[in-house]
Amino acid sequence: MAVQSGYYISDRNNEYSKILNTLEHALQKAKDNNDIVLGESIEKLLNELKENQGQNLAPWHFIWIMQVLLDYVPDEVKGE
Repeated sequence: MAVQSGYYISDRNNEYSKILNTLEHALQKAKDNNDIVLGESIEKLLNELKENQGQNLAPWHFIWIMQVLLDYVPDEVKGE
């Protein structure tokens, strides 16, 4: 089974930079909370995003990005 790739994060309106900054904040938060598993996952994602500059991403990259970003959404918004 072939793994899909070729997805990318645009740098229009600094989206790529904003995602990196948010992931770095989430990584620091995971480290502060001693959440080793989450920290390692976010760190792997960050390293891959930086290495390929947001290009040639696989679906799992976007799944993890969305998962991290959802932590910043207020609970009342998530419940709507």
